[in-house]
Amino acid sequence: MKLVKQAQVILLVLFLTVGWNLDSFAAEESMAAEIFTDAMIGGLAGGLVGAAMLALTRKPGQHLEYMAYGAAGGAVAGSAYGLFKAQTSLVQIKDDKISFDVPLIMPDVQEKGTRGTNVTIMAELISGKF
Repeated sequence: MKLVKQAQVILLVLFLTVGWNLDSFAAEESMAAEIFTDAMIGGLAGGLVGAAMLALTRKPGQHLEYMAYGAAGGAVAGSAYGLFKAQTSLVQIKDDKISFDVPLIMPDVQEKGTRGTNVTIMAELISGKF
């Protein structure tokens, strides 16, 4: 029981610290802010799913690690979603400024029946508003 109280205090301090600075961090429109926000939301959602899984066990007090597993999985999934959402083209032209980023690579698999499978890899090279 003492371990649960310590974990609750640590999580409360962590969420207050991160939540306090989240507005100033997310105010900048950057890729890191978007990834961080998605990871936090994913972690919170995963923690809730892990807590819901406790209801399916006979002795919930002995399986509190389900919340940690859910939060960790949610944070990883949220950051992967944020990375996918924040990916842009190789060269981006915006307001007379040119930026170079890592392009989003999208594989496309098409099955041709008995003749095999075609794999097409696409990447956006240039994007901009003219």
